[in-house]
Amino acid sequence: MKKVRNIAILVFAAAIVIAVSGLQAHQGGAGSFSDQMIVTRHFTGIWDQVDHEAQGIALQVVEQLDDSRKAVAYWYTYGADRRTAWYMGIGELEENRIDFELFDSTNVGFLQEGAMGNDSVTSIGTMTIEFGSCQSGEVTYATSHEDVGSGSFVIERILEVMNTHCTGGISDDMHADGMFGEQRLELSSAREGVSGSGHARYQDYPAHMEFNVEVEDLPDGIYHLHIGGHGRGDIEVMGRHGEVRFSSPAEDGHMLMNFDPRGMQIEVHDGQGVVLSTFDRQFSQDQHSHQGGGHGDGDHAYDCDSGHMGGGGMGGGRRECVDDGDFVEIEAELQNTGVLPDAEGEAEWEMNSERVRFSVEIEDVQQGDYLLRVAGQVVGVIETFEMHNGEVFGRIGFRDPAVYGMEPLAFEPRGQKIEVLLDDTVILEVEFPSE
Repeated sequence: MKKVRNIAILVFAAAIVIAVSGLQAHQGGAGSFSDQMIVTRHFTGIWDQVDHEAQGIALQVVEQLDDSRKAVAYWYTYGADRRTAWYMGIGELEENRIDFELFDSTNVGFLQEGAMGNDSVTSIGTMTIEFGSCQSGEVTYATSHEDVGSGSFVIERILEVMNTHCTGGISDDMHADGMFGEQRLELSSAREGVSGSGHARYQDYPAHMEFNVEVEDLPDGIYHLHIGGHGRGDIEVMGRHGEVRFSSPAEDGHMLMNFDPRGMQIEVHDGQGVVLSTFDRQFSQDQHSHQGGGHGDGDHAYDCDSGHMGGGGMGGGRRECVDDGDFVEIEAELQNTGVLPDAEGEAEWEMNSERVRFSVEIEDVQQGDYLLRVAGQVVGVIETFEMHNGEVFGRIGFRDPAVYGMEPLAFEPRGQKIEVLLDDTVILEVEFPSE
C-alpha cells in the first residue's frame, strides 16, 4: 500500500480542469473499424508502474458540463533530487488510448493561499496511455523537462472505483438514471437498381447495450457497415440475407459494441458505395419503451438442462448445456394464415453461457395490439407502431435472467406452436423447432 499513500496530495492541480474544454470521446477514424475495447469511465482508478518503486498514475475519466468527456491523470514520481514530483495530464479519449498534454506545477508552497490564474502551471510536453485491457496499459511520454525527458513504462491497475466493473464496451458509460428500452429503424435503398432492404435495432437496459443490423434481398457477398461515417464491421450476405450483431459487455456470438449508434446515420456499403441507408432517421437518445421486466439481471427461472422453469434456476443447468464461448440460435419464419395477406413475422431463440432469450417480431400488419400464444397459452402482447416509411412493425422480447425492457422468460418455446392473434383470430403461426 505504500504507493497508494502518495495519492492524497494529487488534488493540487485539479482546478485547471475547469478551464479546459474538449472533444467527444469514442470517435474513430472515418472508414476504419476496430473491435478493440475503448476507454470509459470505469478506467478511473490507481495504476501502478510495475517496474518502478512507489510510482504510478491516478487516472480520472470525467464528464464536463457540456457532456463532453476528458481524462485527467496525476503522475506521481520523483525528481533528480529524489524528492516527490507530480505532473498532471489533461487528455482526449480516442478508442483504447488517451492523449494528454502534460503539465508541471512549480513554486507553490504548502497551504499557499489561492490566487487568480494558473501562472504556476506550465505545459512541458505530451503523454499517451494505450490500454491493452481493463487491467493493464503502456505509457509513453515526451517532454522538454530536464528531469523527465522521454520514455515509456508499463502500468497495471491496483485500485478501481467501488462498485464498478470495467468491460471495455460502450455500456460502461451508461448513465445510472437513464431510461431503457428498444428502438428500430428501417434501411431503405440508397441508389437506383438496389432492391434490397433491412433494419437496425438498438436496445439497452441497465449496464447492457445491444445493436444489430439485418439486411435482405441483396446479392450474396460482403458488405460494409458504416455508423456516422465510420466503418464498424462487415455483413456477410448468404442466400440474400445477412446480419451483424454487437453488444456491450461483449457476448458470445456478438461483436464488442465500442460505439454509440444513437443520433447517427446508418449505411450499408458495397464496392460501389452506399446500398442501404437510414437517411435522416436516427435512433433517439431518450425515446424508450417501458414494458415489463425488472432492473438489471434478476433471478434465473429457466433450466436449460431440464427444459423447465423454476426449480434450481437456469444458471447451473444452462452452463451444462452451453459452454463458455458457445452461442446457439434457432430462427423460424412465421407462416401467414391468410387473414392479413401481407403480414410477416419471425421468431428467434438464442442461448449463450450468460443468458437465454426469445423474441417474436411482426410487420406489414394493421396498427394495434396482437396476442402472442405459445403452446396454447397467451404469454404476452405485441404492440405495433408505424415507422417512418409507413410500414407497421412490432416486437416482443423475453429474457432469462429478466432485465428492464424485456419480459421474463417463463416458458419453453422450443418444440412448441407459436401463434400471433388479432383479437381471437390467428394471423401468423409456426411449429417452432426444438433445435
